[in-house]
Amino acid sequence: METIKRKHNNGEHIVHRFNSLAEAARFAGENPEPKSSAKEATEWAGTASLPEAVNLAVDGWHDVRPEVQRLFDSLESQLSLALDEQYAIRYDYSGDSVDMGRYVSGDPECMMDYVTEPQARMGKVVRLHVAGIASSYVSAEQIRARGVAVCALIDVLHKMGVGIELWTEQCYQHPFKDSKAYSMLVKLHDSADMLDIDDIMFAIAHPSMLRRIGFAGVEQMEWAKDYVGSGYGRVMNMQCADMVGDVDVTVEKLQNGGQWGTESDILKDPVSWVLNTVRGLDLL
Repeated sequence: METIKRKHNNGEHIVHRFNSLAEAARFAGENPEPKSSAKEATEWAGTASLPEAVNLAVDGWHDVRPEVQRLFDSLESQLSLALDEQYAIRYDYSGDSVDMGRYVSGDPECMMDYVTEPQARMGKVVRLHVAGIASSYVSAEQIRARGVAVCALIDVLHKMGVGIELWTEQCYQHPFKDSKAYSMLVKLHDSADMLDIDDIMFAIAHPSMLRRIGFAGVEQMEWAKDYVGSGYGRVMNMQCADMVGDVDVTVEKLQNGGQWGTESDILKDPVSWVLNTVRGLDLL
């Protein structure tokens, strides 16, 4: 874990940056003075305790996998053209036919084979920056529903042969002082690693990622101890895009309390949201 101090509204923005979900979970589990992160709020937080949340983060949480698969299945027919393969020519010393131009010029690799490859997506990497924070009035169900849609998007991109780099950020602002802010920034996946969609479901779709793991992080901020009994501050838009790199997809915070919120597209019509996001990346 790396602690980074940045300027914010003539004050300070503290960032805890983690290279993996397991690293963030261990940091949360070592919190010496857990408060709300350890309270009994099973329905709201999705787990009965902080240790249970830490175990799910480390060992994996697979309960929403069927929902992700159902959403992907509903997308598959609409993505069939994008998922189709096309033929590309590979030149070698042997093959099915000869390229006469190469043969006449004396090129020994003048034989052609036709191999399949994804359409214009080889080597492309999509970087996603996903907000992991939400108002206390946002339900666990809403957090899961939004998370399922994001996981389905990642699943689609992966099956299209696109590399994924995935970050999540929770950004809190002091309830009374605009000059103080805190972010938990976690790298969930690097494009150089093999992607198992099940490994990222907890961080993206489980309410305990915020309400236990995240809260255990902010509880360790010195300035947070003054007000932790009355909440953890105000939800903020993400502040660390410059630390992530060139972001291709930004998924901002849930808000507006018990309503579906400003992200109505992702929650009310996740299929269209995934399709429109993929189209926006020029992958269709």
